[in-house]
Amino acid sequence: MRKTAELGLLVLLAVLWVFPFAGTAQEDPVIVRVGKVEYPLSLARYSYQSNIDLLSYQGITPTAEEKQKLISETVDHMVELGLIENKLMEAGQNDLTPNEETMLRSYAGNLYESLWQGFQERVKKEGIEATEKQITQWLAEQGYTLDIVYQEALIAVRNDRILELVCPDVTITPEETEQYYRETFLEPDREAYEHDIPRYEREILNTGNESFFIPEGYRVIRQILLPFPQEILNRINALQPALEDGARELETAYNAVAEAGISGGDVNGARSDYKRKEDAYAALLRQVVEIEEEALPLVKETTDEIIRRAKAGEPFDSLIKEYGEQAGEEAGAELLFHADSDQWAETFKQHVLALKEPGEITEPFVTNLGIHIVQYQEDVPGGEHVLTEEERQTLDASSLQAKKTRILKGMMEEWKKAYSIETFPELLNP
Repeated sequence: MRKTAELGLLVLLAVLWVFPFAGTAQEDPVIVRVGKVEYPLSLARYSYQSNIDLLSYQGITPTAEEKQKLISETVDHMVELGLIENKLMEAGQNDLTPNEETMLRSYAGNLYESLWQGFQERVKKEGIEATEKQITQWLAEQGYTLDIVYQEALIAVRNDRILELVCPDVTITPEETEQYYRETFLEPDREAYEHDIPRYEREILNTGNESFFIPEGYRVIRQILLPFPQEILNRINALQPALEDGARELETAYNAVAEAGISGGDVNGARSDYKRKEDAYAALLRQVVEIEEEALPLVKETTDEIIRRAKAGEPFDSLIKEYGEQAGEEAGAELLFHADSDQWAETFKQHVLALKEPGEITEPFVTNLGIHIVQYQEDVPGGEHVLTEEERQTLDASSLQAKKTRILKGMMEEWKKAYSIETFPELLNP
């Protein structure tokens, strides 16, 4: 149901930016042994790293305690895999046919190639030169190899088989599906995002992910963004050296306050110096803002023409294409705006919130990005997501799978008594 389904593979493209330029082959000891089945550390590391990457992509840095919990959950998962594989072997259903093997390896190969190519593109975009061998090595050192991707795909096949083996006649009612949807998707999203717009934007809007609850208060806006005239840019650029010096001096003064507090030095003197540097830097920033504001009279003829044509009924899309900073490209894309967002400049928020009805446009105003004219397009219906027919069919299958999985987990508690189980979670310690 969610776009985060590829076990962190695509997430890695956005979060894996610490590159060891040399490495050696690592040992791959057994981390879990269940009956006749053994699992290597590399498979556990892949599962663990995928979860870490997913959290990082969402802007979450797990604590040491949370990492230990993830390790424990990873090892428990490997034990469950071992129980499943033992049961399938006993039922004669653990092996793949040649055709199944070919199809599964093709699927895993395509998935790994997509990961590899995407990672290479991001490396190039960051200006890092790397050979194909280095790309492959960096991925492998994080637990991402073709064989591990294949093993994960194989795990999914075995999971489907064991569910069919032990839950062949399980069915689901519409009421059970509705309860599953609300408990698994809707209510968690409502609790997470209803009163936390910054989190909703960080985890949903900015990542292209999905939510089954949309907070109230969003409106669709579009804008024409005019660039600063060159004479304004020249004056702002002339202040850049002073701004950079001021920022460095402010950081030095801040560190001096901390150092004085630690060493017992002159804290009051350090704080006074920091306040002077802070005031000086703030004065420079105000000077930049004043220069930016001087752009409005210089583009008044253009902004007057835009507003006149917009009020005369000319489509705002046409005006965006004609006047926007990126005219003819992706200028004026629809934006979602919320009063509680922390992603907009205060000036921007004030002007957009002053618009009362869809169709209204702001007067020209300035931010550090340029000169804006914004149109309020429409309101976004808040509340529960309305499922499409396709989503309902997917939900039916998902809730049936979840019910079978709950039954399977109950059986596993009994199966654990029938097999010798050894685990070595310390091998996963970061």
